[in-house]
Amino acid sequence: MSTRRRDRASENEQAHSDGERTSADLEADPLVPTRQRNENSSSDDFDENVSDYLKREEHLIASTSTSGELSVAAADSKEFTCKSGRVWTTSVPSATQTRSHNAVRQMSAVLRTTASGIQCPGDALKLLITFAMVNLIVQNTNKIENVRREWNEKHPDAMKSWKPTDEKEIYAFIGLLLISGVFKSSDESVSDLWSLNNGRPIFQTVMTENRFKDLLRFCRFDDNSTRAARLKCDKLAAFRNIRQSAFLTVDEQLVSTRARSSLRQYMPCKPGKYGIKILWCCDAETSYPLAGEICAGKQPGKTGRMNVANLGKRSVRPWCGKGRNITMDNFFTSIPLAEDLLVKKTTIVGTLRRNKKEVPSEIIQAKS
Repeated sequence: MSTRRRDRASENEQAHSDGERTSADLEADPLVPTRQRNENSSSDDFDENVSDYLKREEHLIASTSTSGELSVAAADSKEFTCKSGRVWTTSVPSATQTRSHNAVRQMSAVLRTTASGIQCPGDALKLLITFAMVNLIVQNTNKIENVRREWNEKHPDAMKSWKPTDEKEIYAFIGLLLISGVFKSSDESVSDLWSLNNGRPIFQTVMTENRFKDLLRFCRFDDNSTRAARLKCDKLAAFRNIRQSAFLTVDEQLVSTRARSSLRQYMPCKPGKYGIKILWCCDAETSYPLAGEICAGKQPGKTGRMNVANLGKRSVRPWCGKGRNITMDNFFTSIPLAEDLLVKKTTIVGTLRRNKKEVPSEIIQAKS
């Protein structure tokens, strides 16, 4: 046995002197392909090398993120079990196309136009109040002509006329409303704004006082003939018909007030501290409020604490099953809510409070 070792050592020394690489060098060099090392080993060594190679390959998993970057995660993923019995894993899901519960087949309300395309304040206004919105206002406002026609038939001695409006006039009407807000004209009457002595010339230049009053009175955002039926299931039916983007957000707002009301709440973390708490569901891209609910607390005749999960479900109920993704804070986020909304093809993103029973103790210890 010792003779064979001496012979092999002498062969290696001879190979080094001749500039050749021995089998030991090939096995020690990690840059040499596995196939080349295996050709210089026996069949037993080949099996061992293959098993080692497979173990090393299984140890790393390459997964491509949505941004195109390559991220490497450990294959031997860890699993954590929480108090409720749910199992958390550290394995990264494979990158696939958009899942069915996140497929949105509806256009966004605001067009994504670069800032370089804005040449005047009117262009910026049209990004927030789109042509589709104004066209909807024009169509529903001009329906007042049918009402005027019926009035004229019943009262021929006091006939009234209506001049149809258009998109250009509605934009001008909205502009006058914004200007009156800039000048803080909420306490001024419409007649004062159009006064020749104390009024502002821009109001007189855009349109007459009577025309402004007519638009202010008859401006409509929906079909008035079907509003009564829609109001039975939606209190915001008068201006609900605005398309939403794929991303929504749910959060709370405290409207400051010191009025005596059973709806008033005390929230020390808010600037106003006292006020009426409103739960809003807003479009995350356009910032438009889509639905609001006043948090009235415990209702009469009901016992127990307020169910936060039901509160979150009611806030996003109109958009369930439409592929939306909703961002929440830790007041609403919970695993049961996420699972329930996932069944309805709606996903959520949010933070979890550490006292939730769905959070494994290993994660809490690592956090602390």
